[in-house]
Amino acid sequence: MSTATPTSTGAVGAAGRAVRRHRGALLVVLLVVVTALALALLRPRTDEAALAPGSADPAGGRALARVLDAQGVTVTEARTFADASRALGPGTTVLVTDPDLLSAQRLRVLAGSGADLVLLRPSAETLEAVTGDVTPTGGASTAVRDPGCADPDAVAAGPARAGGLTYAASGGATACYGGSYVRAPLAAGTLTVVGQPTLMTNRWVAQDGDAALALRTLGAHPDLVWYLPDPVDTDSPQQPLTALLPPWTWPAVGVTGLAALLVLLWRGRRLGRLVDEPLPVVVRAAETVEGHGRLYASARASDRAARALREATSRRLRAWTGLDARADVRDVADQVAWTTGRPAPAVRELLAGQDPRDDPALVRLAVDLEALERDVARQVRSTSPRKAVQP
Repeated sequence: MSTATPTSTGAVGAAGRAVRRHRGALLVVLLVVVTALALALLRPRTDEAALAPGSADPAGGRALARVLDAQGVTVTEARTFADASRALGPGTTVLVTDPDLLSAQRLRVLAGSGADLVLLRPSAETLEAVTGDVTPTGGASTAVRDPGCADPDAVAAGPARAGGLTYAASGGATACYGGSYVRAPLAAGTLTVVGQPTLMTNRWVAQDGDAALALRTLGAHPDLVWYLPDPVDTDSPQQPLTALLPPWTWPAVGVTGLAALLVLLWRGRRLGRLVDEPLPVVVRAAETVEGHGRLYASARASDRAARALREATSRRLRAWTGLDARADVRDVADQVAWTTGRPAPAVRELLAGQDPRDDPALVRLAVDLEALERDVARQVRSTSPRKAVQP
């Protein structure tokens, strides 16, 4: 025994008819969703951080990391100081992509671990915590330069991409490539300062001697720690976010809140309910149309009058031909031409042609538009005799 009520049956039937009526749109939406899911699932997941060993972006370091791995160098990516510290020791190279994010204490730990330390674009404060033999001197334009030094790795690499930040070497340090590549001894290892890190990126590593210089710098030992410092990973005591606000923040918030309250009290008052106000006179529609026409005539605005006539005709033609209210005027012209048998170019010229230059041309346009509407209405009535035409 069926328990379905007439109301539920009607609702199910209406839903089924709605689905059948819009099945094309539903299929398109379903296809878009399936395509988006497929692209999201098939898209290779790579790191997008700059100089990350897993990033395939032009600014990433995936190409260099792949070559180092192929040459037997174990590349370990570290995002925290704890992860980087576990891999420190002699026979290890540590690349720090953003050393200015590290405290002086952490920099001294890296420098005293016995590993070869590579710093990219370090500042003067960062270098002071590691060595006194390398100091920043400013910057230089990016260009391919010769080594200009006796460092064996730089000499073997030959001309390479240089520039960016430059440094001066003193004591036992050696400056190459105009100061953008400096080698300095540490207590138990070496320090390499690179002022132009782009030579290690996917975009430039294959140019000139960039690859040779990068591979010799990072591949001297069988283990490489690729350290990308995180600004959140800090050894300073945790402070609330409110401690970072300037002292004038809370007074400013109080003044702003008081001003907002005054504005609400001023503009939010109620004047009572809305009431209807009768107009002093009633203007007939014909008089309004005639007044607009006289204004257009006095201003010699035949172009605006023509646009008004064409827009009104196009609106009525859309309704008669069953087109959408937002259909383009060219589509309206093509449909009207098909309905009436008129040439399509002539209909398009009538609905969206040049504006009339004078009043006689405007009158002719109005007459032609009226004749076009009569033709369309006649054809629509002849093909659908039982359907009333709504202009």
